Amino acid sequence: MTEPSTSFWQRLEAKVGTLCSTFPGVMGVFVKELEGANSLAVRGDEVFPMASTIKIHVLTRLLLRAERGELDLDQKIAITPEILARGSGVLAHLDGEVELSLLDLANLMIIVSDNTATNFCIDLAGMAETNAMLRDLGLTRTMLRRKMEDQASVARNEENVATPVECVAMLEHLYRGKPTPGVAEKCLTILKKPNRGPIQRSLPNEVVASKPGGMTRVRCDAGIVFLPRHPYALAVMTKYGLGNPLDAEYAVLEVVRTVHETMAALDDSSLFGQGISPLFLTQRPSDA
Repeated sequence: MTEPSTSFWQRLEAKVGTLCSTFPGVMGVFVKELEGANSLAVRGDEVFPMASTIKIHVLTRLLLRAERGELDLDQKIAITPEILARGSGVLAHLDGEVELSLLDLANLMIIVSDNTATNFCIDLAGMAETNAMLRDLGLTRTMLRRKMEDQASVARNEENVATPVECVAMLEHLYRGKPTPGVAEKCLTILKKPNRGPIQRSLPNEVVASKPGGMTRVRCDAGIVFLPRHPYALAVMTKYGLGNPLDAEYAVLEVVRTVHETMAALDDSSLFGQGISPLFLTQRPSDA
């Protein structure tokens, strides 16, 4: 028997498809219920540049090394001029040397997308080792190929890439306690910290674990929205963006809002579309 909510989900597929088809550039989207069977994809298996969204994967590998005792997250790191990287973040703009823990750097990599912190974390996580971890998790098209602001690598097309489907797959692994329960929990805790990405900006009243990214003609965001009954993961990725970059940002925001409008309605409705009293919102449909 087809769930009565199927037609509502199909409506969402049509709306997301329209938003993608009218985007000034190329947009890919994947949305998946984490406690249900529904998903939708538009160019879900197409490869896109990840920009700073790849920092989710670097963070996971870094925390895995720490859990194994190979790194000390409390280790103090001197932020000296020779390790500073251009682009996003705050460390390159501070006056004088500072000393931070490795965990501080990991947090800065995610919260303010600091490129200096990220490049240091990539060195410790290891590119080859991070990619090996991804293969162990079944992610065959996600690749960490370069550090932040490495323009020579960009010119050689050595880009950090993934598909929308694999972005969501990585988030689902974390949701289900992989690569280990401890690493997944700590990673999601850091990803829940505030950022200015489209997902968190669109959903200020929800619990969200996410990491946005942006480069010239590229905008991305991927995250988990922890609704009580219908938690879901989504990834929105763009490339070849035309016009004002703010238009691309707005387009990603529109997709996020459109998806959440449907998911929030499913979350507080019965299978037949009737609103449910808040007293019952913690009961998932499969528990009924």
